[in-house]
Amino acid sequence: MLPGTVTSDAQAFEQVLGRLESEVGTILGLIPAAKAGGLWKDTAPLWALVRMMFPVAESLADLIYRKDNDTAENLRKVLANEFEAVRPGSYRGKAATLTLLFRHSLTHTDELRMLAAGGRNVGWLLSYGRPTEHMKLVKANATSFGIHFDTTAFYEDLVKVCRNAQAGTWGGDVMRRYNGWLTLTIDANPNPKGLKKEAIAEMAAF
Repeated sequence: MLPGTVTSDAQAFEQVLGRLESEVGTILGLIPAAKAGGLWKDTAPLWALVRMMFPVAESLADLIYRKDNDTAENLRKVLANEFEAVRPGSYRGKAATLTLLFRHSLTHTDELRMLAAGGRNVGWLLSYGRPTEHMKLVKANATSFGIHFDTTAFYEDLVKVCRNAQAGTWGGDVMRRYNGWLTLTIDANPNPKGLKKEAIAEMAAF
């Protein structure tokens, strides 16, 4: 399917879900064999898995919560509501913290972020294959905490949230928003500047 040509809301979610399962799901399925062969004996490619899955969660959030909020607020809402619905008692009360831990951290740098406020520090405790620990708050001492974030559990939740959204009624909004993401008409402005102007000149020379 060409970018920007889905014909229904359900198909937009199907596109997201298809890539999630075929790519991230396949990688997750390969990890046990790699571990059995001696690779990642006591760990897994945790940062890479977080980098792959959180942008999908952000995309779902923007599809579900649409026009009213920025991407960070949409991510907070989808964690607090849709993710909480598929794993009750896990995400609510940590959604804003988790959003700030991720955004502009692994998206733009190569280090996991820690949050500091009111004399307390909160950071990540990433794991693979420990779903019963997912989203538990671990207290290291009186002022330091970690959110246990299991990558396999988050993948399962992400798939469920996408399937639930696919079954919803969206009145064509999701389809239009999804299609709008995937084709950028850079000469829509009659006086393009900067990067867009340069790209238009490059494309004219192709």
